[in-house]
Amino acid sequence: MESTVFALSTPVGGAIAIMRISGANARPILEKLFTGRIEHRRAGFGRIADGEGETVDTCTAVFFEAPHSYTGEDMAEISVHGSYAVVRRLAELIGQTGLARPAEPGEFTKRAYLNGKMDLAESEAVMDLIASTAERQRRAAARQLEGRLSAVIGSLYERVKGVLAETAAFVDDDTDEIEFDINEAINKIIAVKDDISSLIESGLKARVLREGVRTAIIGSPNVGKSSLLNALIKRERAIVTEIPGTTRDTVEEAVSIEGLPVVFIDTAGIRETDDAVERMGIERSLKERHDADVVLLLIDRSRATLPEDEELIASADAGKTLAVITKSDLPAVLAPDAGGSFRGLPAVKVSALTGEGLTELRKRIASMAAPGELEPEVTNVRHIRALEQAKSALEAACTGLSAGTPDTAVFELREAMTGLASITGREDAAEDLVNTIFSSFCIGK
Repeated sequence: MESTVFALSTPVGGAIAIMRISGANARPILEKLFTGRIEHRRAGFGRIADGEGETVDTCTAVFFEAPHSYTGEDMAEISVHGSYAVVRRLAELIGQTGLARPAEPGEFTKRAYLNGKMDLAESEAVMDLIASTAERQRRAAARQLEGRLSAVIGSLYERVKGVLAETAAFVDDDTDEIEFDINEAINKIIAVKDDISSLIESGLKARVLREGVRTAIIGSPNVGKSSLLNALIKRERAIVTEIPGTTRDTVEEAVSIEGLPVVFIDTAGIRETDDAVERMGIERSLKERHDADVVLLLIDRSRATLPEDEELIASADAGKTLAVITKSDLPAVLAPDAGGSFRGLPAVKVSALTGEGLTELRKRIASMAAPGELEPEVTNVRHIRALEQAKSALEAACTGLSAGTPDTAVFELREAMTGLASITGREDAAEDLVNTIFSSFCIGK
């Protein structure tokens, strides 16, 4: 790759801004603009000066000789003060040298991939790590960046390659001298397919890491839905009044709970109404209840249940619904039974006013959304689709061997290898695939 590129790798407006330059002209640009010492992997202190010698800013700069850099090319990182004026002037001076162009989104990581510093799966983990908002998201991305997934995929690829070599040799044998045990080959393929199925299953469960645990807060009017949302996110997000029907549309807020990204949806109170707008809000509430991963069904413990409460309890999906007995700071008319349940649903008592029970509620939400340790190898939708492609091909390969058509099996085994290779870019990945992946990155990464 001949061109040299530059881009800011940090948000503007902070205390420090870091400008990256990558390519063969990184050092010449640094020599033109930076007055300090330039040594491989050693920070130098100096000034950024324009062509007249006027100081733009004092700064530090580090130079990395290829291939010992993030991109595998000569690369410089200039740390200046983070004001808009400084960053803009530095970018102008780099552009005026004529030795570099502005980088495209994700171009630094794309160059790292093309230069063999990381594979496609590890490259995608960089963006996942940047986008992570919760601890389990971060851990999953960090494992992938370390190469855990790549190692697993590499092992599967080699196992399929081994069966392919045996099968292809048998198909090409004109002497009948090669021994080939079809049942053994089928068993090897089935073993790989089962391992791929496990990866797919864990990846589908990990959807909550990618999209967040959608948690609908459902109940009749004035049971404390908006108050609970505000208490859980620790700020006044939803309007709270004693007037029934205040919430007429869904209100969403994302937070991290027990290391999981959770999206709370405050919904309209469910009741009979002649108000057309309120009815629309209630319809959305019922849809959110259906689509949610976890449903918090709120019951006001300070009064007897209403017909609307009874209908919600009767129609609840017990597998994903938690009864939340609200207003525990008030005298109790209703309460969970001795086993901690309420009308057959697991239950927890809370008070949005005092905070009682909120810690327990957060733990219960996390355990319902991700029971046990959720440590998936696969979290990326593209990877899941590639694994499904490989699994389908392996199933077809087994069918071919069982039907006595090993040439079909050879074709399908190659398809399976292609699917696996597309995850890491082990074989030459299609240019449009590479461009699509890196176009979603932020500029400067």
